[in-house]
Amino acid sequence: MNQSTETLNHAELISRSWQEIKGRFAPFMLLACIAPAFSWLIAGMAFGLDPMTQSTAQQQHPLLMLLVSVFSALVGSYGTAALILFICKRTDTPWQALQTAWHPFLRLFGGGLLMSVGMSAALMLLGILLGGAVYLLGAPKVLYLFILLFLFLCAGVLTVYFCLLPYLLVLTDIPVLSCFSAAFHLVKGRFWFTLGLLFLVGLISFGITMAAGIVLGFFVSVFSLVSGLLAGILSFVWIPVAGLIVLIVQVPMLALYLDRVSIHQAPQETADGQ
Repeated sequence: MNQSTETLNHAELISRSWQEIKGRFAPFMLLACIAPAFSWLIAGMAFGLDPMTQSTAQQQHPLLMLLVSVFSALVGSYGTAALILFICKRTDTPWQALQTAWHPFLRLFGGGLLMSVGMSAALMLLGILLGGAVYLLGAPKVLYLFILLFLFLCAGVLTVYFCLLPYLLVLTDIPVLSCFSAAFHLVKGRFWFTLGLLFLVGLISFGITMAAGIVLGFFVSVFSLVSGLLAGILSFVWIPVAGLIVLIVQVPMLALYLDRVSIHQAPQETADGQ
């Protein structure tokens, strides 16, 4: 995906992203399916393939579930790093993308972990301060609900402002902490536009998830009457659906990142030329 020299609107971002996906659909899907395929496999190995008993087994073994989640997150970050590199044509083949994704993967996983911990700690502290103030002032308890809604709003705002962070972590060599500032400034002044794109890709992903979930859920329920193992094997069909959803989200957001970077670099290049 090449950089643009002009600001693109939502329709142009979605259209160019779809053209990019169609042009290299097979290798894109191969990389996008790595994480869901691994999650399906490791969950089946740890808790069995039968969907009727898998959730119960997960509840009975929380430590094993935590370990599975950590491994899934690591593989997910690795696959995402490789996908981003390949989409941006930093490598020629998916195999080369997987080979060169080690360093970006560590930055992506570390930066994502830092963001999650930082956001959770900040929101928790804010919630404690606001909740404590309500308690000490003897205000109506209904204010606790407004505090909760306010915290969700803050989490949403932070998510929008740092939604381009993964691409900075993977595609640049600037320090991890500096990536947070850079991601914020890429969205600054384009908050509502970015939120709109997130809403659009989220809506498309939701529609595909619902449609596929209804169809797959029906067949899994029917096959589970015959054999739980057979139903678990059938759930493998969900992997390409999950991979497609990854592409629907990642490619437009990456297009937005490249568009914002090109706009931010234009004044600097003009000044250098002068």
